[in-house]
Amino acid sequence: MTGRIGSAGPNRNRRMADFLLDSDVVIWHLRGRAAVVEMVLALAKRGRIGLSAITRAEVLLGMRESERALTLPFLDSCETLPVMAATADRAGEICRGCRSRGITLALPDALIGATALLTSTPLYTCNPRHYPMPDLDLRPVPA
Repeated sequence: MTGRIGSAGPNRNRRMADFLLDSDVVIWHLRGRAAVVEMVLALAKRGRIGLSAITRAEVLLGMRESERALTLPFLDSCETLPVMAATADRAGEICRGCRSRGITLALPDALIGATALLTSTPLYTCNPRHYPMPDLDLRPVPA
């Protein structure tokens, strides 16, 4: 597996995640981008890696068939945080607030950001401009 995470299988008895990864970070990790792999491995040593259910769906949507054997174990090794009513409500408010400032925000990004905000979890992303949320603990990742 060349150092990437995912071989340990699911761990369903853990508490909430310590870090959230955006879809782009997961994709670059799985595709072996050295700097991203190193960062994800360092995070895994420090705590629990989480994904929004939206991130999981986005990764599966873009997965190449040849990537299935690496992708599914990695996703299962992460804590997947569900989209609950509170998440949907917060995402809707975030989108409305952005729209009133003339900012177009994609609903999936609003849901991922809302997940991070509601769980007080830092969000690691290669696309920080997708998250114009001042209270979000955003951690830019160079791709």
